[in-house]
Amino acid sequence: MGRLVVLQVLGASAEIDGKTYSTGPERGEGTPFTVGQAFAEGDHVMVDFVDPNFEDILVSLRAIWNKETETYAGVLSTPTANVGVTCMEG
Repeated sequence: MGRLVVLQVLGASAEIDGKTYSTGPERGEGTPFTVGQAFAEGDHVMVDFVDPNFEDILVSLRAIWNKETETYAGVLSTPTANVGVTCMEG
């Protein structure tokens, strides 16, 4: 028997390389995207946001919790751009 560690994302928005994405109007304007898969294992968070038809990954987040600074740091990426990000819990 195995286990699957998943993370529930309630909503998100992202702006990368001049393009904005959003899971819904409550998160702001932007190209619609939805969570395709989300995992949290130990200090790592991995989320892939996909188009509404679940055909393409539009945005990916890979972040690691830094205990010293109490922040997540990582990379937000699209097929054409990568951006370093720092996020506080909450």
